[in-house]
Amino acid sequence: MMHTLRNGRGMRVAIDAHDASVRAWWAPDRYGRLADVLGAVPPAARAPTGWQCAPPDDGHLLLRLTQDGLSVRLAYRLDEDGSLHLDCVATAETASRFALAAPRFNLQGRGAAVADHVLRLAADRYWPGGRTGEAPLDVAGSAFDFRQPAPLASRLAWPALAHLTGFRHDFYWTSSGQLREAARVADPASGRVLRFSSTQESCHLYSDTRCFSLLAQDVQLLPGQVMRFKLAYRLGVQDIDAFDISEPVSMMSNK
Repeated sequence: MMHTLRNGRGMRVAIDAHDASVRAWWAPDRYGRLADVLGAVPPAARAPTGWQCAPPDDGHLLLRLTQDGLSVRLAYRLDEDGSLHLDCVATAETASRFALAAPRFNLQGRGAAVADHVLRLAADRYWPGGRTGEAPLDVAGSAFDFRQPAPLASRLAWPALAHLTGFRHDFYWTSSGQLREAARVADPASGRVLRFSSTQESCHLYSDTRCFSLLAQDVQLLPGQVMRFKLAYRLGVQDIDAFDISEPVSMMSNK
């Protein structure tokens, strides 16, 4: 069953109660034109299904899951400033692991490319896709250093990444446990800007030609453990000149 959250700016966010995923997000561009900025959401490898929820109430939606000794409470809230908050509390009777399905964004709207989407990511370490049993690497001097904003395509053009079709990497920062902005993505064509905030210390960056996502880390619980984390995705608009882009953007790649 699909539930829709709305705010006074005309935003609409559709949430699928089956797997607690965000399926659509209609948001205005710099000219006030609405578009759905989400692509198809593939199921997360460890995303549980069978959530129970009540109808949304004043921009809030509460979902609950009880499954195989795992109990999860997930609250969504859409604010007037364009922020979609996720507040998750999980407990387990046995060793458990689960993940939330990450929304996949295209800030220009479905069907466009994301090559010119400009990413700033406050991470000083990264973990290459497919590597196991090793410590994260320093981003300094590499194509993975997004501490200064850069278009996704310009980094994928680096010789070390030329064989990749997109990013499939984990990024790490020092976390205080408080909700803080970890990433910001801007689309020069529409003026839309996405801000991603988290109480966690890492995220997984996924991108292909048509979408990108910033995925919260998997939750692993020991018997009797209680874990809580918060995420926020905030959509707004911004003059791209104010974004301090460190590398050139080619508007043609979005055509």
